Amino acid sequence: MSAASYTTQLMHARGFNLALALLAVTAATLFFLGGNTEPINGDRGFAFTSANEWFTVPAADFSAGIGASVFTVLIMLLINRIHNVFRAMTSLFIGMFAMMQMGTPGLMTQFSNGSLMAVVVPLCILFLLRCYGSPRAARTVFLVFFILSAALLTQYSFVFYFLVMAIGCMQMRVFNWRNISAATLGIISPWWIVFGFGLVNPFELQLPHLSSILVHIHQSDMLLMLIAVGFTVLITAVCFILSVMRTIAYNAHARAVNGVFTITTMVTVAALCIDNGNMTSYVPLLNFCAAMEVTHYFSTHRAEKSFIAILLIFAAYAALAICQTIISA
Repeated sequence: MSAASYTTQLMHARGFNLALALLAVTAATLFFLGGNTEPINGDRGFAFTSANEWFTVPAADFSAGIGASVFTVLIMLLINRIHNVFRAMTSLFIGMFAMMQMGTPGLMTQFSNGSLMAVVVPLCILFLLRCYGSPRAARTVFLVFFILSAALLTQYSFVFYFLVMAIGCMQMRVFNWRNISAATLGIISPWWIVFGFGLVNPFELQLPHLSSILVHIHQSDMLLMLIAVGFTVLITAVCFILSVMRTIAYNAHARAVNGVFTITTMVTVAALCIDNGNMTSYVPLLNFCAAMEVTHYFSTHRAEKSFIAILLIFAAYAALAICQTIISA
């Protein structure tokens, strides 16, 4: 085996990617201990306080933020183990997601709306994928829309993902009147519960405030975040385009599974553009989608020197993390 082939295999090894994840956590810890984390302000919840306001103690906020990233990786592991999304043995998605998160250390080191979204939406996808062609999918569909609707109580941006799950039901071949009724009940139930038990006064619901990111563009940290987001969108789009022909050759089930991730990515990018004043809520989920798409490409296109492209991607996110650390210091 040549050195290039060995290095490419190393990029997909679990030990290497766990080491990368540990490196990302270490870098995030140093970023936090240096006092560089700037809390995300503003309550964007409809009924309850949004996730960025849940933890007032910095250490707890940091721990919850790291814990959310770890939980997202665990969901990715389950999705791939159950559905074999990458069509090959690989753990690249662990290191890829960790490095993408490290590229925006200000978000990784606190629990925010984005942290919650990067757990809730992948969890809903995990549940949704299990009901492909199932005649008894109503309970799963109800659960998926119940979780999303409950999350909507704390953050308005979850509203975009009802469309994702509805299209996902079509792709999973469970879009029928019975499951539409289940989805409707799932959406209504959390609101029914909080209003019925008097937990929330319907007249005290807050309307979301959409603002443009252009008013903050002069800030260097925001500019670096825009660069990170733009780079993530670029490599995701390139990997998707290069993988299309191979994905078309998959069986119907595999195409449906990949279709769910594609529509999630497209809606997330659209949401970033539409709700750009709240872009921090979508970045961790974008990283999840990108890590899945990029890993899918490199797992099915294992050219002998493909490790070079992987290392360049890692280096780009490491450079972004270093720049943000220097600027925030």
